[in-house]
Amino acid sequence: MNIDHRRFNRVDLLEIAGRVDAATAVQLKQRIDALFDEGRYRIVLGCSKLEYISSPGLRVLIEARKRAREWKITDLEGGDIRIAGLPPRIKEVFDLTGFTSLFELYNDTIEAVGSF
Repeated sequence: MNIDHRRFNRVDLLEIAGRVDAATAVQLKQRIDALFDEGRYRIVLGCSKLEYISSPGLRVLIEARKRAREWKITDLEGGDIRIAGLPPRIKEVFDLTGFTSLFELYNDTIEAVGSF
């Protein structure tokens, strides 16, 4: 797995490539936790190059979403994890696990970053 990070004024974009499995989910969690530790709670996960995600990877996503949403500036503005560019095979996993209804999904990273 490879993670590229781009920082914008209000949002951080993590582009994930490869496989997120039991061995690499820890690395993804550490990258997200490092952003949280910096007070960065608005994160877009670019997944267009994601090849596979296992249950430990899905667990990292749901835990990150929960933690991000606990952070609030106002009642109308706070943190979130948004997902962009899911390949059809990964989208099917999201559909089967119910994650599609939990996350805001976008076709591309530009749209997702602009949604904050």
